[in-house]
Amino acid sequence: MTISTLTRTKQYNGNNSTTVFAYDFNIQADSELEVYLGTPVGAPTSWTKKTLTTHYTVSGAGVAGGGNVTFGSAPPTGTGNVFIRRVTAKTQASDYVENDPFTAATLENNLDKLTQIQQDMQEEIDRCFKLGSIVPDAGVTEASSVVADRKNMLFAFDDDGDFSVTQEIGTSQGNWAASTAYVVRDIVKDTGASPQAIYICLTAHTSSGSLPISTNTDAAKWRLLVEDGAVGATGTGNIVEDTSPQLGGFLDPNDHFIGMQKGGDISSASPTVVDTDGDYFDVTGTTNFAAFTVAADRHFFIQFDGVLTMTHHATNLDLPGGANITTAAGDVAEFVSTGANTVQCVNYTRASGKAVVGSTAGLQTIWIPAIAMVSPTTNGAEAAAVETTATRPEMKVLDFDSSTIEYAQFSIAMPKSWNLGTVTAKFYWTHATAVATDVIWGIQGVVVSDNDTIDIAYGTAVTVTDTFHNAAEDLAVSDSTAAITLAGTPADDDLAYFQVYRAATTGGDTTNSTDARLLGVKILFTTDAENDA
Repeated sequence: MTISTLTRTKQYNGNNSTTVFAYDFNIQADSELEVYLGTPVGAPTSWTKKTLTTHYTVSGAGVAGGGNVTFGSAPPTGTGNVFIRRVTAKTQASDYVENDPFTAATLENNLDKLTQIQQDMQEEIDRCFKLGSIVPDAGVTEASSVVADRKNMLFAFDDDGDFSVTQEIGTSQGNWAASTAYVVRDIVKDTGASPQAIYICLTAHTSSGSLPISTNTDAAKWRLLVEDGAVGATGTGNIVEDTSPQLGGFLDPNDHFIGMQKGGDISSASPTVVDTDGDYFDVTGTTNFAAFTVAADRHFFIQFDGVLTMTHHATNLDLPGGANITTAAGDVAEFVSTGANTVQCVNYTRASGKAVVGSTAGLQTIWIPAIAMVSPTTNGAEAAAVETTATRPEMKVLDFDSSTIEYAQFSIAMPKSWNLGTVTAKFYWTHATAVATDVIWGIQGVVVSDNDTIDIAYGTAVTVTDTFHNAAEDLAVSDSTAAITLAGTPADDDLAYFQVYRAATTGGDTTNSTDARLLGVKILFTTDAENDA
């Protein structure tokens, strides 16, 4: 066949539907096509090479007019994000045997392959940097073959126009001086300019006259790189060599602003590692932590994407008021590292607008007497009025059976200052008889928001075991329970329902002879604001 086209690539727009893409040039084997998908799909800047048979198949190998590439899954919608190119194998598979037939087809096929290889190579040569078409003296065009000679270097051309590698854009010569021989790419500081300035030499010469360079007779032999100082006599000592330039006064942004850089997301961890690609980060995940891994002298902001607890530490993580902070999605904190891994939170803004620490924020309690509870229709505890001695305190109690699990329920319109987190409980109770055995109390809860159904299951129950004092009608106060997670999605102005019970059938409840009399329950919850305003 003849090869009358130079085309060896095709580019298409994906549409998340089309799977078949045509190519209109000859290939001799399916493997001689490379297929790429680009990202981002709007203007691809990176390309992923796909795998033959795994991601696509090829038809039309050996056909003059080409064929099709068929994807297993349609490429996503994009502009120019599907790219197909021919890469001819640089091999020769024909074995010419003496006195065998010398067919035109075989010869032409091999010539076609050579032409295709030449086209492939020419296309790559066209994408290379090269000298102009007419170059009487190309000079040195090779770089050193020693890796150490090229490492961290730049491509450049020296005074003779020869190709070389160099570490810097020029050679620092310090302050400009008269009667000094300067060569191309020498860099000097003009101390006579106001503000001072940095110049690079364009033409080799011996300096004369006086500063500033801008009015010197050799001004055309220099090019201004940068003005060195804000005003007057001070500035950085050397723009090339000064690795820690300092301001001589307050920074004037000249009616502009100094931008912040949004870094990549950070995964919460213990400790949480602060990256160096920005100064504002989203922290994902819910892993609690009490420290950061961060260099000294960093000023950074964090937006939390979920709920976790930052634990106060006087050195590693100094939090406002010395109190732990339970985050919520959308909370933003500002930190300063006064030393390596030594961090102070200088500002914390809750997404809810509530204060982080207030004069009355912290652990609060609500008392619910047994008389304020209701016994559910199914297995409800029995309400009773118990007189001790006339004119002395009379007990309004709920009696919980010693062999059957019985329940009582109550509800609380939770204060708006509640931090929407877990709660704990303490049980106040007594016995009618003197025993020194254990009772296991349990509690579970659920929150209901406006326009939500009340017909909803309680959350996971939490229990606490308490031992009676072996004196009839003695007051017993249990320890606080473990954290109680309320079912539902806590929000301001929620109504919280609680259900308490005696785990009478559990082996650890050893008071088998008498009812346990519940006087009331204290709910302990954490606030994050001074009031409910």
